[in-house]
Amino acid sequence: MAIRQMTNIEFRAIRQRLGLTQAQLSHVLQYSAALTVSTYERDKNPRPIPTHVAMLMTAYDEGYRPKDWPK
Repeated sequence: MAIRQMTNIEFRAIRQRLGLTQAQLSHVLQYSAALTVSTYERDKNPRPIPTHVAMLMTAYDEGYRPKDWPK
């Protein structure tokens, strides 16, 4: 079964539904800078979203929260 690539629009919509800033999401995903999240979300030439990140975003969208979730 092939896994469909998450689009930048889907990624941004999930982040917004979660009520997180790019900086907060970058912390949750353990990136050193919010710029990485920004590169996934940009309209022109977005960076491809890695499969494992797309899977985490889907889990967060479905209600999963790690213990260190931003308040």
